[in-house]
Amino acid sequence: MLKLRRVAIDSWRQSIAYLHRGCAAYNPDEYLGSGKVEIQATGKPNGHGLRATLNRVDTDGLVAPDELGLSPHGFDRLGLPEGALVTLERAQTPDSLDTLRAKIAGNPLDADEIDSVIADIVSERYSGHEISAFLLSAATALTSSEILGLARARARHAATLEWPDALVADKHSMGGIPGNRVSMVVIPIVAAHGLAIPKASSRAITSAAGTADTMEVLARVDLDADQVQRVVKEAHGCIVWNGNLNHSPVDDVMNAVTRSLGIYSNRLSVASILSKKLAAGSTHVVIDIPVGPTAKIRGGAEAREMAALFEDVGEGLGLTVVSRITNGSAPIGRGVGPVLEARDVMRVLSNAPDGPADLREKSLAFAARIIAFDPAFRAGDGLKRARELLDGGAALDAMNHIIDLQGRNPAPPEPGPLQWEYPSPATGIVSAIDCWRISGIARRAGAPLDKTAGIDLLKQIGDPVAEGEPLFRIHAGAEVDFAVAKDAAEGDSGFDIEPG
Repeated sequence: MLKLRRVAIDSWRQSIAYLHRGCAAYNPDEYLGSGKVEIQATGKPNGHGLRATLNRVDTDGLVAPDELGLSPHGFDRLGLPEGALVTLERAQTPDSLDTLRAKIAGNPLDADEIDSVIADIVSERYSGHEISAFLLSAATALTSSEILGLARARARHAATLEWPDALVADKHSMGGIPGNRVSMVVIPIVAAHGLAIPKASSRAITSAAGTADTMEVLARVDLDADQVQRVVKEAHGCIVWNGNLNHSPVDDVMNAVTRSLGIYSNRLSVASILSKKLAAGSTHVVIDIPVGPTAKIRGGAEAREMAALFEDVGEGLGLTVVSRITNGSAPIGRGVGPVLEARDVMRVLSNAPDGPADLREKSLAFAARIIAFDPAFRAGDGLKRARELLDGGAALDAMNHIIDLQGRNPAPPEPGPLQWEYPSPATGIVSAIDCWRISGIARRAGAPLDKTAGIDLLKQIGDPVAEGEPLFRIHAGAEVDFAVAKDAAEGDSGFDIEPG
């Protein structure tokens, strides 16, 4: 038996065990490798068990020879106090291993088989390379029924939210378009109308800002489930980070693999997105699928296939899902980066003369479609209702209410003080703006970690420009980031200028 010890090494959401090299009860070398170990409380064979990856400790101080250390995530999952007596053994083969191997071999799985694999992934019974092999197979061969089964299984093994409302709306974008902060305008419009619309968003992964990063400029976003429900009860909506809600813990495992290996699959994405909506308690969802030469989805046929897949799988899950294919040929709004995008959102909500018209009109269109879900409201009047709420100030009031309930930032940051304007290399017409390149320059300036960093777009597609006239302005808060962003812009600005 070993005494349990909490080891303050943050392993994020991985259960890591630590065994001293000089342990007399167990030879660490016999337990190292790609497999897992099973930790059990003594005298409780049917409870208080945990699977973990074992690391050997070669120095004193972290754990003693008669102790078993556990990372914070593993310690919390095991649920035992420090000093509790535990035993160690090599973990048995997961029950679903044959099923996982069948998928790797290219065979389709039924719903129960998929659920068994997901259950073992959530329980940390698989190693990273086994999960990688499963996801690589799923990314290349996943039937429609498997997508439905995967979405349902991911939602079943996630923390869920429940709402008293019969209609709970949500809006999701496939992303990839700089400045596309439509959700932050839609949520207060729909909330002002009176529909429940709790929005839980991720932080940016490859873009210069996510919805959560941008909202954090204005208010707290790291709310837990009880806090979210209190905000929505009072304000009908919220805009929060999904990290504390943990709708789909399997994402922590799967995303770590797919991102590191560069695996992307529309079918995996549909299952992931809709599982989160189901776990979040949504009943009606509108999906934004931007299409453009530098967007995530680059062709109309692919977009139409994905739109139909969202709606079909949504129907199978009992959700009402509407997909909208939108223009993703250029950034939306003027700002790229958290502070600059938050500025654009508040200008639109405030009906400011310099509020970006493209952000306003796209937001109104999506808000109108969600309002059309309301059975007490005529669908054809959705756009009129959305405009009334925005133009009359009700949407701004709803946003301020949400901000105050979540916890207003008393001192919102300003755009980065280091500024440089990129001059047009020629006279002509702006013919194209590379979304991926613009996001890349903004990230090099420090966004999204530095919320003050980003790009102010001074010209749009179709605008005339004279040689030397600025096309965009870089903002940064650190000299190193500022220099790197300038170099990136001078190498490739992302703007195409046609003679005019």
